[in-house]
This record gives sequence, structure tokens and C-alpha cells, in this order.
Amino acid sequence: MAFLRIENVNIAGIAACVPPKRVDNMESDLVEDKHELEKYIETTGVRYRYVAEDGICSSDLCKAAAEKLIEEMGVDKSEIDCLIMVTQTPDYIFPATACILQDRLGLPTDCLSFDITMSCPGWIYGLSVMSSILSAGKMKKGLLLVGETSTKAKSPYDRVNLLAGDAGTATILEYKEGTSPLLFSMHTDGSNYRSLIIPDGGYRNPVTPESFVYHECKDGMLRNRLNANMEGEDILSFAMHTAPKCIKGLLEHFEIPKENIDFFLIHQANQMINKLIQKRLKVDDEHCPYNIAEFGNSSSTTIPLMIVNKLKDSLGGKKVVACGFGTGLAWGAMFFEPDVDIWINEIVHYQA
Repeated sequence: MAFLRIENVNIAGIAACVPPKRVDNMESDLVEDKHELEKYIETTGVRYRYVAEDGICSSDLCKAAAEKLIEEMGVDKSEIDCLIMVTQTPDYIFPATACILQDRLGLPTDCLSFDITMSCPGWIYGLSVMSSILSAGKMKKGLLLVGETSTKAKSPYDRVNLLAGDAGTATILEYKEGTSPLLFSMHTDGSNYRSLIIPDGGYRNPVTPESFVYHECKDGMLRNRLNANMEGEDILSFAMHTAPKCIKGLLEHFEIPKENIDFFLIHQANQMINKLIQKRLKVDDEHCPYNIAEFGNSSSTTIPLMIVNKLKDSLGGKKVVACGFGTGLAWGAMFFEPDVDIWINEIVHYQA
């Protein structure tokens, strides 16, 4: 099992940015029957979402979050030795979006920069990679950018659109001897990769005229082969099985009593899934915050976005478990105990 204990790395600051367009799902025409629409919103928990319109990419939202965080923390850009961008909605197939952002942010050319292709557990995966790099002590500061504009990957005829939101986040990590360790439990099951997939557009299935043809899927939704296709029952079963087991395994392996945890931060998939996970963990609402009603499922950004939105003034010095699960299929959980002086920005609203 991939249990990691990373010493001497501190999560110093977190920021988040959302696009300017805010959508009220009650005004959607994807569900014609308003009673049915209300029931869908009640079940999923998603009332509002932020949607990136044409011309706004994940990199733009992450850049805005990073610039705000760097400015307010007073970080010297020349001290940032590593830049990692986690996204499944990059600017281009290549080059890596991280390379573009190194230049756009004005970071030094000796800054190690690369992308990680990961969705809902992306913040946790990114933290595990960057903290492993920094723990060697050769690099002092790292900038982890996690962003998605996953609404662009959804069919305009698919009610799953009512779940999806867009956001970008920035997290600054630093080498700091003696700080509380970061603990991880990481998992992958690629045998079910088709459960959540965009079938065409890569090199396995290049784009053809047929890629743009809409067809009715098993769930009755119209999608083409360039839209995200999800096997809902498979994902529900996957989330219900893996998330509680992963969290329990993390706590047991590192001998952390569950009652000592102040906050359980669960990827905001949808309210029904999250409430079932919460029930299996036997955790009350006070220790398991939600913000899905205000931002929807913003994929890899949900956990840092929730920290900025809900825990800005109450995260420092607390014991925290975070868990993400999604495309791959991949999932992971982590424990961290941020310093009392962790810097958390107000949410940035993107302006072009």
C-alpha cells in the first residue's frame, strides 16, 4: 500500500479563484419539469455553480489565485523552486500548462515545472508529489496549482451539467524543519478507467467527424464522444466503497484516533454520495463541512476551495483529514495539521 509520511514540509498558504459567471440551477432548462428539477437539486445538493465561459481556462483561474496568494503572503517569486499544475482541462495537449504558467507568473527559469493529469483526488495527489520533492531540503518553496474547467467537457444536453462547477486554486508549500508531518494513503484501480472517460480526442481515439455526433447513452442522456461520459452506478459504488475504507485505513495505519480529527474534508461529489460516506464514517456535520450548494462539484479543486470558503479562520492548528476520489479510477486520503498562522485568502472572482 502507498502510505507516505512526509517530514519537514509545511502547507503555508491556500487561495482559490472562481470565474465571474454564477449559474442558478433553478433556472436551468435541462430538466423541463420544475418539480423534478427541485428534487434533483435537493438530492445532489447543488443550487449554484460558477462556470468558465469561452476564453477562460483553468490556467487563468489558477494564475489569479496564485498572484493573489503570492502578493498577500509577501512571497519572493525568485524563491519558488517548483511549480506543479494538476488538471484534466489543460490549455493544450502539449506543452504542459505548468511551463506556460511559469512564464505568465514571472517565476525563475530554474523553477522545476510539470503537469499532473488527475481529477477529483488531484489536490491530494499534487500535495503528495510536491511535498516528497521538497522534503529532500534542496528546494525551499513550491507552488501547487490545481484547477478545472470541467463544465467545458460536459454535453449541453446532459443533466450532469447541473453538478459541475469550475475553479482554480493555489497552494504554497515550504520546507520547514520540525513541522507536523503530512501523511498519505494513495490508491489506483485502472481496470475501471472507462467508468468516467472522454472517449475521443487523445491518440488512442483521435477526433473524427463521428466524434461530434450526439447519441443516447445508457442513462438516457445525449452525449458525443468528446463529452465526459460517466457510468453513474459504477461511480456511486466506487465512492461508497473506497472513500470510507481509505480514510479508516489512513487513521489505523498511522494510529490516529478518529475522535482527534477536527475536520473531515470530503471531495464534494454530490450531496447524496457525501452524506452516505459521512454516515459510514460516523462523523457529524460539525466535523464534515460542505459547500457543494454554492459551488457544485469542481473536481480536483473542491477541497482547497472548501478550505478557503468555509475554514478560512478556523483551519490553523487543527487536525484535518482530506479525501478525494474520481477519474482513473484513483483515490487518496491525507492527514495534516497546519500551523496556526497558515495564510488563507478570500475567494478571488476572476476578471479578464
